[in-house]
Amino acid sequence: LKQFPLDSLAQWFPKDFAWEGLLNADVNLDIPASGPKGSVRIDAGGGTLRIRDNGRWVDLPYQVLRLDSTLAPRRVDTRLDFRGERLGELALNTRLDPLGRNKPLSGDFRLAGLDLSIARPFLPMVERLAGQLNGSGQLSGSLMAPQVTGNLALTGGEVSGAELPVSLEGLAVQAQIAGERVQLNGDWRSGSAGRGQLSGYLTWGQALGMDLRLQGQQLPVSVEPYATLEVAPDLAIRLVNDRLAITGKVLVPKGKIVVRELPPSTVKVSDDTVIVGQQTEEGKAPMAMAMDIDVEVGRDKLSFSGFGLTANLLGHVHIGDNLDTRGELSLADGRYRAYGQRLTIRRARLLFAGPIDQPYLDIEAIRQVDDVIAGIRLTGSAEQPTTQVFSEPAMSQEQALSYLVMGRPLGASGEDSNMLAEAALGLGLAGSAGLTGSLASNLGIDDFQLDTEGSGTSTSVVASGNLTERLSLRYGVGVFEPANTIALRYKLSRKVYLEAASGLASSLDIFYKRDF
Repeated sequence: LKQFPLDSLAQWFPKDFAWEGLLNADVNLDIPASGPKGSVRIDAGGGTLRIRDNGRWVDLPYQVLRLDSTLAPRRVDTRLDFRGERLGELALNTRLDPLGRNKPLSGDFRLAGLDLSIARPFLPMVERLAGQLNGSGQLSGSLMAPQVTGNLALTGGEVSGAELPVSLEGLAVQAQIAGERVQLNGDWRSGSAGRGQLSGYLTWGQALGMDLRLQGQQLPVSVEPYATLEVAPDLAIRLVNDRLAITGKVLVPKGKIVVRELPPSTVKVSDDTVIVGQQTEEGKAPMAMAMDIDVEVGRDKLSFSGFGLTANLLGHVHIGDNLDTRGELSLADGRYRAYGQRLTIRRARLLFAGPIDQPYLDIEAIRQVDDVIAGIRLTGSAEQPTTQVFSEPAMSQEQALSYLVMGRPLGASGEDSNMLAEAALGLGLAGSAGLTGSLASNLGIDDFQLDTEGSGTSTSVVASGNLTERLSLRYGVGVFEPANTIALRYKLSRKVYLEAASGLASSLDIFYKRDF
């Protein structure tokens, strides 16, 4: 093989990686019954490895990349050499007996200043990868079960990326390798004050095993776009016989959680949904996992803001096998905005007694007017909560809602009645969203929404959804007036819509939409 251009292999490389250079190879091989004879030489030296960093290509030239192998009936000697001015050096020597039982293996390796940044394009979630690898060791055993003895040291390591919850800086890891076991000890920095430590061992052979301890103090954890937390884990991670066990404690003393309003069309995907291109292999059971983790939050201040609610989160939960969670989280110093009012959170608890995503709600938001307390009570599972208006002292639902919305008793005017009807209607629609959404889905209507529109005597209930990607349907029913409206809207382009409506009057309109 003479002068083969390596850039012709670009279609098999990641988009942020390029390899420029020429490949030459000479192969002389004879394989008689007595054993192999010949030589193999592959040389791609004098090339350049390129990686794209923040939209700019960085060239990393190397001087030597060569594989030499000499084959004899009872001995195969192979040497791999790599050397680059900025990329470091790698030398590997092996000797193999191809006719011996289990194919005995011997050799040695040496790494000097090997730059890990070249591997960053092969790790999609990593935006920044740095560090140098040094070490040496001996090879023994057999081809199918090689034994390694030696040491490796990573210095100046850095791993970060927007999709990674934790960034690692100043990463230093010492690895002592003995046969089929490696002992690890490492530490790193995260942010201005965060520190982390890792210790333990990994084994391989018949099966992969591990016994690691992960500790950290003041580690900044970012869960985009919702949360910025400070975490202090102390976890033991063990893998034995394909069973993973995680035990220990995680402290979340402070942080900030901000959840912006989700779109009304947000629908939880059912467990039996299969997304094309993301199917898992059928018949392959997931790895068994045992968990025994205590989580304590809010020791300092963990603030929450979302859906009109602001409060501080604190409490303790225990996470067991299959994410079975037991415990209680509460909201302190809470305020809730509803119907144009700032309600005080008198009691707010999330009770866990099962799956972590199905807590039980026990929440009361109140407004006090003179000697009357009116409020909203939210109870039940998080997926299907029950909303109830109450008051102290007890009074009718209409009067309690009047104190809650208007801050005074219900008057005799029709305007008061209309305002309370709109509020009650809003509560009713919120409780029926799950049922109506399921019914609409069965009828082939996507992104179904049910809401109120208008004010006073013109208040109406409006149901809307998409029949196709371009065609949507909207149907409105008057609450106080017998006026029903049905409209079909067709999307001509990203900004232009054609709508045909029929109600008290019929119309055909063209809408132009522009966002500023």
